Amino acid sequence: MIKIRKYFIVPFITLLSGIIICFKTNVPEHTSVAVIISNDNPIAFKDNPSLSAGEVKAYYLRKIKKRWPETNQNILPADRLKTCPEQKLFYSKILNMNANDVDTYFIEKHYESGEELPHKFVSDKEIVDFVGDEIGAIGYVNVNSLSSEAKAKVKTVLLINE
Repeated sequence: MIKIRKYFIVPFITLLSGIIICFKTNVPEHTSVAVIISNDNPIAFKDNPSLSAGEVKAYYLRKIKKRWPETNQNILPADRLKTCPEQKLFYSKILNMNANDVDTYFIEKHYESGEELPHKFVSDKEIVDFVGDEIGAIGYVNVNSLSSEAKAKVKTVLLINE
């Protein structure tokens, strides 16, 4: 009877420990997202160095305008290729949409009026590089991705916290 308990309890405790460690390591830490535009885009410094959540939504979705007013450049949304915590936070808190709704929205706009689909990127670095190079781009990245090198290319216009 003791051998049965020993052979049952030790593997059970080991399995339980492994499950706890697995869940603990897969839980994402607190996510903060920065909405960024090119340092060359003067829009955010008109009256205020930031944009409201409503303004970010309107520009990102090109709801009111398709071009930045100060630069006359096309608004170019930058998005993540795959689902990530930053995308989920941006979509839910700023766009008030889920991933399927966002995809459907942009596809419909593309077929209705020929609007360009958002540019999709694998990493925050790629988004920073694109937004920094394109005066009309707007994107979102994890705040931890904004190194001094990144800040030389882009500026934060809105911070989103979980």
